Amino acid sequence: MTSSTPSASPVKLLPYGVIVAIFLVIEITGVFEQTMMYVAVPTLMGAFGIDAAAVSWTITVFLLVGAGTAAIAGRLGDLYGRKKVLVVLMIISAIGSFISVIAGNFEGILIGRALQGASTALFPLLVGIAREVVPAPRVPVLIALTTGSALIGGSIAALTAGILLDTAGWHSIFVASGILSVVALLCSLALPRSVVAPGRKPRLDILGGILLAPAVAAILFGVNSSRSQGASPLVIALILGGVAIFIGWLVLELRIKNPMFNLRLFKQRSLTLALIATALVGLGIFAAAGLMNAILFQSPTELPIGLGLTPTQAGLYGLISGAMGFALSPVGGKVAAKFGAKVTLGAGIAIAIIGYLGFGISVHNLPLAIIATIVTGLGTALILVGVPNLIVEVVPPQSTGEAVGMIYSVGRTLFAAVGTAVVGILLASDVVPETTAPTLTAWWSTIAFVVITGILALVATLLVKTGIPMAERGSVVEAVAEVQAEEVADAAEAAEVKVIR
Repeated sequence: MTSSTPSASPVKLLPYGVIVAIFLVIEITGVFEQTMMYVAVPTLMGAFGIDAAAVSWTITVFLLVGAGTAAIAGRLGDLYGRKKVLVVLMIISAIGSFISVIAGNFEGILIGRALQGASTALFPLLVGIAREVVPAPRVPVLIALTTGSALIGGSIAALTAGILLDTAGWHSIFVASGILSVVALLCSLALPRSVVAPGRKPRLDILGGILLAPAVAAILFGVNSSRSQGASPLVIALILGGVAIFIGWLVLELRIKNPMFNLRLFKQRSLTLALIATALVGLGIFAAAGLMNAILFQSPTELPIGLGLTPTQAGLYGLISGAMGFALSPVGGKVAAKFGAKVTLGAGIAIAIIGYLGFGISVHNLPLAIIATIVTGLGTALILVGVPNLIVEVVPPQSTGEAVGMIYSVGRTLFAAVGTAVVGILLASDVVPETTAPTLTAWWSTIAFVVITGILALVATLLVKTGIPMAERGSVVEAVAEVQAEEVADAAEAAEVKVIR
């Protein structure tokens, strides 16, 4: 069977700077769409006369759709061309923005946000495209710049959304996200057409694709609901139901000949360890950041933990941390290219652990808190660079999208959601009487949880078998070389059959 995509042999590459610019525009668009709603919660509460719990659905539905579709989009991109799937997702995202504006009511916003959630699935496709459009030694830095843009992009997006809400109302943020989506769509159209190896279009496993999304969504929704409802029958039913569907999905994918997701990839020890490290980092380092930073910087100084800053002041320090993380990201990419992503990921985890320990001694010391925040941000930046690059080192180009989607997108999101619930429980385990503020005991218990999960993640990372660093793979575009090799093999096989006949 041949692919509908033409042969990959003569591929004209765009200038590296143009590729970087396109990737940054696409990634920042997704970051803006996710971040803007956190800022808009109070505005939407006032505009529609609803409470925070109802408004939070605009965030929840976005994350549920994104987590459920990331791996599927990555796999479809591997099979049928990543650029095609990328363009489709950008169109869906843009439609979501404009529906939110046109509908003018909260129900319309929810529908629009569900469609916007498709932008969460862009990153696995971008990682796969990176192996199609730049030589192997440049892939790690391109991925690093893309992940780094999410750090500073989130801070800038929050500031921009705040200005728009204050000056032009809630409609304006959806107009802005719609315009961004259209710009990103036009940029994605400028990318070279994706290469797909001959014979890589098996019969589509529709059931396998359908089952994953509700399994992930049920687990995430159950975990998120547990924050307000505790271990209610609904929460337990959602989590157990999601786990049951997920187990059924695993059995199905391992039994059929052409599954939607090639779970047999995880027979590779290094890929399994990458998944374990990502899960542990999601449970602790990623999950605790938002809650602990907000409590540390914005709680009153009279409490055991608190620096008494305004949200604007706290946001400024967050912007500084994000900017430094973005600046460090290319360094992490170069280290990954030369020495292997294992080094970048391990260094990031170790630095983040040090940063969290700094939170323990800076509860009333602003300079130390700023240093701890910056150190944690730098560690997080290196982790975000290390994980996808480690996956790229381990899997062949044809499996990049599904592997990154499963581990980096779905795995990180799922375990970060669980970790957020755990962190919330730990912080609430011991509070100041007549308040909801954590005591030092609860604060240090949370730090201990983050440190322990971080150390375990570091151990898993160190156990990864070092592969060939990207800088040592030659100046070849890997996906193109893979297709060309398969074309030669297919031609040789066909010639052999002809001779036998």
